[in-house]
Amino acid sequence: MDSVERHLRAAVDNLRVHRRGERRAPHKPLLILHALGRLAANRPRLMTFAEVEDDLGELLRDFGPPSNPQPRYPFWRLRTDGIWEVIPDLPVDAGGDPPVRELRAARGGFPGPIDELLRNRPELVADLAATVLQAEFPPSVHEELLARVGLDAAPTALPRRGRDPAFRRAVLRAYGYQCAVCGYDGCLDRDPIGLDAAHVRWHAYAGPDEVDNGLALCSLHHVALDRGAVGIDQERRLMVSQAFHGRGPAAGQIIGLAGKPLQQPQRGRPPLAAEHATWHAEEVFRHPALAAATPGTAAAEDRMDYP
Repeated sequence: MDSVERHLRAAVDNLRVHRRGERRAPHKPLLILHALGRLAANRPRLMTFAEVEDDLGELLRDFGPPSNPQPRYPFWRLRTDGIWEVIPDLPVDAGGDPPVRELRAARGGFPGPIDELLRNRPELVADLAATVLQAEFPPSVHEELLARVGLDAAPTALPRRGRDPAFRRAVLRAYGYQCAVCGYDGCLDRDPIGLDAAHVRWHAYAGPDEVDNGLALCSLHHVALDRGAVGIDQERRLMVSQAFHGRGPAAGQIIGLAGKPLQQPQRGRPPLAAEHATWHAEEVFRHPALAAATPGTAAAEDRMDYP
């Protein structure tokens, strides 16, 4: 491994991500994934901020925390990690950031030696993408996020913190091998099909491999939880984001959940801990939530057939 690769891997492993406690801040990781996708498509090394502002903003809205996205921050601040450059150098304000108008005309990208290394090593692009994904995002969104940035690399890097292989079995047993949201319990012989043990507080953000941080969920409701379409309030009732929409009975499998109680684990097993539900509500769920349908209303009639 040459010095450029060592420097690049170390920088990605140790990104200077602005975190306060366990708050999510995937701004730099999302920019890296976006830049790797451009590179894989053989796009020019440098890009203006104006070229990527909208795309990066959409990535932050869809895969970042539920707050106002600021794509200018990672485009400028990734420079401090030694794997990004912005040309020309710009005057900054008291917070260390340049005016947006001036940044839009500036160009940024991987420095020349790093860009050349990555263009000659597609397997390294895949490995770095995997490192970023495993450090910041749950597995249920990896494939969709890779598709969004134009990468088809399968994750190959080892997780930073090993997952407890007993977690899945313990969670599925606790919930009687059925989805805690809709009750789905399909099996092929004795093997559950389309049933996952989901971390409520993400594994990448110190979510423990404990039953009180897990839910047995069907694949649909697992993705809905990890994308923030579905959340859990302090009374362990389900929340559905107003940002979610769809037509027909299939969409009703999510829309109709608003206000319904989460299924509790079997007797003697710990329920979902309030602190993990709170973390998810603050860092993942897309507020505001739909109001629960009142029996007898038109909305309730529309949703009565849904689980």
